[in-house]
This record gives sequence, structure tokens and C-alpha cells, in this order.
Amino acid sequence: MKQIQIPVILRPASSRRQLLLAGCAAAIASTLPMQTWAQSDFPNRQIRIVVPYSPGTGSDVLARTIAQSITEKTGKSVIIENKEGAGSLIGTQEVARSAPDGYTILIAANPLVIVPSQKAAPPYDPVKDFVPVAKVAVIPLVLAVSPALNINSVKELMAHAKANPGKLSYGSSGPGTISQQEMELFKQAASLEIQEIPYKSTAQAMTDLIGGNLPLFPAVVPLVAPHIQSGRAKAIAVLDNQRSQLLPDVPAITEGGGIPGYVPTPVWYAFVAPAKTPEAVINVLNGYITTAMASPDVKTKLAGLGATPVSVTNAQFAADLKAEYEKAGALAKKLGSYK
Repeated sequence: MKQIQIPVILRPASSRRQLLLAGCAAAIASTLPMQTWAQSDFPNRQIRIVVPYSPGTGSDVLARTIAQSITEKTGKSVIIENKEGAGSLIGTQEVARSAPDGYTILIAANPLVIVPSQKAAPPYDPVKDFVPVAKVAVIPLVLAVSPALNINSVKELMAHAKANPGKLSYGSSGPGTISQQEMELFKQAASLEIQEIPYKSTAQAMTDLIGGNLPLFPAVVPLVAPHIQSGRAKAIAVLDNQRSQLLPDVPAITEGGGIPGYVPTPVWYAFVAPAKTPEAVINVLNGYITTAMASPDVKTKLAGLGATPVSVTNAQFAADLKAEYEKAGALAKKLGSYK
């Protein structure tokens, strides 16, 4: 049988190396997550913002306003999904478990760090399970006083509380909430004995304050401002480092030296994404949100909420989350609400 010789083509060493490198690159690429290759055209489909509260809340209003602005200015569809329940836990956990591709993000507030700080086995870690996208606004609490109480300043409150230990009380939204946290931290710094009365409804707490059945109530500005302006309630301090635009005559608690040892934490709003979301995607989302925050419509909505826009780096936001998480956990242990 006649043998057929198949010619062997010898390639230069450099060509063989190029083929080898190309093969390796293809093999590595096949193992990378699909989102790595999709970053360059992000977003190419609908973005979802999860609101872990019911419709009509401050978080919901802000998220919807920003989503609409992003959609109008970029043509990229952004939808809102309300996943309320368990003090924001349901919606927050859903986002933590979502794919880290930037298409599902969370509008978060203080409960992001307060809720897990109450547990020995936390349902999630706000520092490790999420990555900051943008911190956008703050709304301070106002320390409101019943008109039936002859107190008109923080100084007078402290003097009255020390002269009558345990006889004053304040309303809160219960364990692990920002109203409880701020009042308890204030009490500790000022060495005051003021009893806590937890309420299921902030509206009921406000009704009791106006009616003279509740002496003190730390409430967010938009809830209490109409009652203060009408004279049905008094405000002795804004629990922040600056005054509120809605209540310009009410001093910030830090004015005049403040309370040594007490650093107020206002209610804040921010956007976060699941951990491991690519930095390039985070940068795109941050740009969308920052642009939306500068729009007249968003500014108008913020003013109506009594909110002040903030602009901090995501590195600083991450540091703030860690510090607040530790502070909330230490307070929970001291109050005995850590379980």
C-alpha cells in the first residue's frame, strides 16, 4: 500500500507562544462570571431598586424620585419594588442574596446597621455583605416636648430630669430603632434617667405628645414640623450638627458646646449593592444617582422631606457603616436588647 505523507508545518517559537497564550486566555475567560464581560455595556436591561419599607415612606419617595430621574435622563428603565417587613429585614436580605451585577440595589437607611446589631447571630453583615453605591441625604430627628411640660431648652430638660430622676418618659419606635438609639445615647452622655415608652405607631406617639400624655418624643423633621409650627408641640433641639431648613429657629444640639460624649446620628438615606459588585458597575450607578440628585425635582422632594443632600465618598460611607454598626451593637448589649 502506498504511504501518504502528511507534511508537518513548523511554526516559529514566537507563533507557538502566541497560540498558547491565546488558548490560555480563552480557557480563563470561560471560567469568569458573565457580568465581568457585561460591564462595558452596563446597564443593558432594567435596574431594580428594592425599598425595604412600605409605599409612601421617606425611602420610597426618594427612591421613586431618583428612579424616575434616571429613567428620563438616560433612557435606562429603573423600577421600584417594595419589600417591607421585619423592620426592613425582608427586603435587605433579598438584595444581599441577589446577583452582584448592579441590576438589583437597595435604598438603605439606619436600620441597615441597627437591625443586625441586635443579634448574636446577625442575619447579615452590613459591612461585608454590601458595597456602598452612594450616600445621598440625611434627615435629622427633632427632640419634641409636650406643650404641657414647662421646658424650652435642652439645658432646662437636663435640669428637670436630674431633679426628677425616672419621672420623665420618652416615646420611641421600640428596640433597635433610630429614635431609641439616639435618645439612649443622649441619656447616657448626659447621665439622665428617662424612661422609654415603645410605640407601634409614630402617629400615636405624636398624638400622645400633643395631648400631654407623653413628655418627650424624638421624631423626624417632616413628622413633627407641622405640629411645632402650629404650636401644638415644642422643639428644643435638632439632633444633628446643623439646624433644619424646615425648623430654622430650633438649635442643633451641638450648638454651644453640645453634650460632651454625645455625637448625634441623623436618619440617613443611601444606596448599596450586593458585595462583590464590580467597581466599574458601582461607578456607573453612582454617576446616575449623583446626576439625579442634582435635578430640580429631586431637590424639591428632598426639601419637602426636610432632607439635606450629602456628598461623601464611598470609602467614607463604608467607614461610617462600620462605626455605626459597632456603636449600635455596643448600645444593644448595654440595654439588654442583644439576643
